[in-house]
Amino acid sequence: MRSQRLFAMLRARWARVVILMVLLALLTAPMAALRAQDSVTITLGLPQFVETIITPELIAQFEEQNPGIKVQTVPTGFPDFPPATADVAKHFEAVEKYMSAADVNFMGSSNLSPEAAEAGYFLDLSPLTAADTDLNPDDFFPDVWQSVQWDGKVWMIPVSTDVVSLAYNKEAFDKAGIAYPSGAWTVDDLDRAARALVEKDPNGKVTKPALVMFGDYTGLLVRSLLGASLYDSSVTPNAPLFSNPDLEPILTTLAKLEQDGVVSPTFSGQVADVPMRITGSFGLSGLLTGEANPPGASLLPGGKAGINAQGFVISSGTLYPEQAYKLLKFLSLAPAVANNFLSASPARQSMVGVQPPPPSDDTGAAIAAIRPTSPEAQAMIAEALQNGLPASEDRYSAYITQALAKMVSDNLDARTALQNAEVLAVTNQKAAADKHTNLIVSVATPIPQTVLGQGEVSLKFGMLSMVSPMPNRDLWDQVIKDFVDSDPQIGEIKLDTGINQPEQSAKKFDCFYLPLNYVPQIDPTTILNLDPFMDADASFDRGDIINGVLPQVQRDNKTWAMPIVIQPDGMKYDAEAFQKAGVPLPENGWTINEFADALKTLKAANPDKSPFQAQGVGGTYLLLLTAAYGGLPIDYRTNPPTFNFTDANSITALQQVLDLAKEGYIKYGELAGNGLASFISAGADRAPIYTESLSGFAFGAAVNAGADPYKLTTYPTGSTYNGATYSIGTAYVSAISQNPDGCYRWLSTLSRHPELFTGMPARLSLLDDPSVLAMQKPDETVFYKNFVILLQDPNTISFPSLLSSASPSTFLIQRWIDKAFDNYVLHDGDLVGDLATAESYVKGFTECINALSPEDQRNQLKYIDCAGKVDPNMKSLFGAITGSSGS
Repeated sequence: MRSQRLFAMLRARWARVVILMVLLALLTAPMAALRAQDSVTITLGLPQFVETIITPELIAQFEEQNPGIKVQTVPTGFPDFPPATADVAKHFEAVEKYMSAADVNFMGSSNLSPEAAEAGYFLDLSPLTAADTDLNPDDFFPDVWQSVQWDGKVWMIPVSTDVVSLAYNKEAFDKAGIAYPSGAWTVDDLDRAARALVEKDPNGKVTKPALVMFGDYTGLLVRSLLGASLYDSSVTPNAPLFSNPDLEPILTTLAKLEQDGVVSPTFSGQVADVPMRITGSFGLSGLLTGEANPPGASLLPGGKAGINAQGFVISSGTLYPEQAYKLLKFLSLAPAVANNFLSASPARQSMVGVQPPPPSDDTGAAIAAIRPTSPEAQAMIAEALQNGLPASEDRYSAYITQALAKMVSDNLDARTALQNAEVLAVTNQKAAADKHTNLIVSVATPIPQTVLGQGEVSLKFGMLSMVSPMPNRDLWDQVIKDFVDSDPQIGEIKLDTGINQPEQSAKKFDCFYLPLNYVPQIDPTTILNLDPFMDADASFDRGDIINGVLPQVQRDNKTWAMPIVIQPDGMKYDAEAFQKAGVPLPENGWTINEFADALKTLKAANPDKSPFQAQGVGGTYLLLLTAAYGGLPIDYRTNPPTFNFTDANSITALQQVLDLAKEGYIKYGELAGNGLASFISAGADRAPIYTESLSGFAFGAAVNAGADPYKLTTYPTGSTYNGATYSIGTAYVSAISQNPDGCYRWLSTLSRHPELFTGMPARLSLLDDPSVLAMQKPDETVFYKNFVILLQDPNTISFPSLLSSASPSTFLIQRWIDKAFDNYVLHDGDLVGDLATAESYVKGFTECINALSPEDQRNQLKYIDCAGKVDPNMKSLFGAITGSSGS
C-alpha cells in the first residue's frame, strides 16, 4: 500500500511537472518565435555580372542598416525563360525553378511575363508599397515605374533601366538622299525609306537588309506604330485583345518587307553597315559596332522608345516578405546599383548623376567603358525616358511577333494571324489562372554556415565560370565533400563561381581556377610557385602531363599553375551526311587533301549549302588549314613568334584555303568587322562540317537532346606541318593564402577530376581511367587520344587559342591578318599587298610592346595603345577605352 501511494504521489507530481512544462512551453513559444524573428536570413539571387555590382561590402551596408536581417547571395542564371508563346508549361517550369532559388531575384521587365505574374510566381508588392510611407513613386521615371505594374499590382521594384531606340547609319542616309528617321515616321514612311536603302546585287537579290529588327524588338515596333494597347483594360486581369483594325495594315506592311528581304529579324554580317537597326543603348556605342563615329539615333516610328527596366522581384514562396521588401528598396537607392554599368539610367530620378563607386573588377570596367557617351546618345536616352513605352504596355507583344512570323512563313493574312495569336494568348492566360489555383513555390533554404572543428580551416576557391549557376554543381559539391571528409586540415571549401578576373582572384581567394592560361600575363608576386609542392607530392609526375602543356604554365624556370584540363579545338562532321554522299568518315583524323575532297563531294551533293563553317571568334581556323597546306604566316615555334606574311609558301597556302571560301566550300563570315571582333555561330542549321571548341569559352552549336549524328575529329594534317590549337584550364595558389598546402592538395584533387570541366584531362594517365571514360562519348575518347598523338608529332605547330589566350597581342595580331582575309574573300582584294601592310603593323606593334616595362606589359590597355600607334583605325576604334583622344 505504501509503495502504491508512493507511486501515485510520484505520478501526480510528475503530471504537475509535465503540465508546468507544457504551460511554460506555451508561454515561452511566442517569445522564442520573436527571438527567432529578430534574426532572419533572406537569400538574394544574382546572375553573373550583377554579382560584380552587388558586392559583399554593399550587402554588409544593408545588414548594418537593418539589424536582424542577414543576406545570403545565391548564384543564378539570367531570367531568360522559354517564351510562353512557344510552350506555356515549359515557361512556367523555368520561372518556378528561377523563383525557387532565392527570396529576392534579379529581373528585367522584358522577362516579367503576364503569364508568370498571373500564375503567382512573383509576390504582389502593392500592399507593401501602399504601406510604405517613405516610398515616393514620383521619384521613379513615370514610364519605368509603370513598366513594373498592371492589373492594380506591383510586381517589381526597378533599380535601373535601358532604353530601346532606332539607330541608323548617317552615311547610308546621306548617300541615298533620305532624311534621317524620326519618331514621327508612320509604317508607310518606314516602308519607303527601307525600300530605298536596301542593297541588292545585279540580279535583284538582297545582299544587305535596310533594317534589322531582332525578334525581341519586333512587337515593340508594332506597338509603337499602333499607339494603342493590346489588351482590354475594362476587365481584370486585363485580357489580350488584338482586334484593333489598325493592327492589320501595320503587320501586312512589315510582313511584306520581311518577305522581300528588306527587313530582317536576324543578320550575321557587320551590323554597323546596315542602314537601320532597333537596339538597346549599348548599340549606340560605336565601339560595340565597329563604327569610328557613333550612329544616329531616334525614337521608334510611332514616337516611342522601349523601356527595359532592371530590378528585383520577391518570390511568392518567401517566408519574409517585409524583410525582402526592405532589401529591394535599399538596392533601388544604392548608387552602385542604380547607376550600374548594364543600364542607361537609374530608375529613380533622384539617382541621376549620383556617382557610383568604380566597378569591382576588370569586366565591369570594360563594360562601363563601352557605354554610349556621345552627346547624341545621351540626348536620345533623355528623350526616350520622356517618351517611353512602359514594358507593361508591351507585355503581349510577343504574340504579335509570333503572328508576324506566321504571316511570313505560312503566308497567312494579318487578320487570321492576329486571331490565332489572340486565341493562344487567352488560352495561356487561362492556363496561368489555373496554375495559380494550386501553386506552391518553395524557396530553397539558406545554406547553413559550416562549423569548423578544432584545427580545421576554410578555403576560399574562386572559379571563373561563364555559366551561373553551374549545370554540374552537384558533381562539384560531391567532390568538395569527398575532399573535405578525407583531408586532415580543410574543413570547408567556399566555392565562388562568379566572373572572377585573374588579378582580382589572386586578391580574393586562397586559390582559383581560370579556363585559360594566364601565366604569361599575371603578376607573379600575386601567386605562388608550385614547384616545391609538386616536388614534395609523390603522386605528381611531370611526365604524366600531356606533351607541351607544362612549359606553357612555366615562367622564369618556375611552375606557376597546375594544368587541370586542356581544351582543344577540333571539327565536328555529320556522319549521316558523309555516308549518304559516300565520303569516308574521318574517325581517326584526315589529311588536308582528304578534307578538300570531302568539301567538294559534299558541295556536289548539296550545291546550295556550304559544307564547312567555322564558329567562334577570329580566323585561327584558317591558319590551321594553311599550316596543313604547308604555309606558316605566323610561326609559333619561336619565342617571340616569327611573322612571315609575305613568304611565298605562306601566300600560296593561304590562297588555297581562302579560295575554298571564295568558291563556296567554306561559309565565310566577316572576321574583322569591328573593334571587338566578330562572332560566328553555326546555329541550329549546321553545315556538314563545323569547328568545335572544347574550351571554357566554348560556343557550341544548338543540338537536340537526342542522338546527334555529328562526331568529333581533329583538324586535317599536312605533309609538312600540322596545325593544332588548344587552351589550358589552369589553377593557382594565391600568395595571400594562409593555407597554401591545403590549396595545393585541393588543386591536385581537381586535376584528377576532369569531369568537372569542359575539356580533356591534362594528365595522360587519366585518358584510360575507367571513371573518366565513363563520362565521355566514344568519339570524344578517340579524339582525345588522336589529339595527344598530334601534339607528339614534331611537325605539329601549336597556335594560341584566340579567346583563351591571356595576351591581348594574340587578338590584335589576328585582327590585322583577318582584315587581309576579309578583303580578299569578300571584296576580291589584293591579298599580297594587304598581308604586307598587316606585317608592317605587326612588326611595329611588337617593337612597341617589347619596349614596355614589365608592369606595363601586364596592362592590357597598353597593348591597345601600341596598336593605335601603328594603325590609326585601332586608335579610333579603341580610343574611348584607352582614354586617348586619337591625336
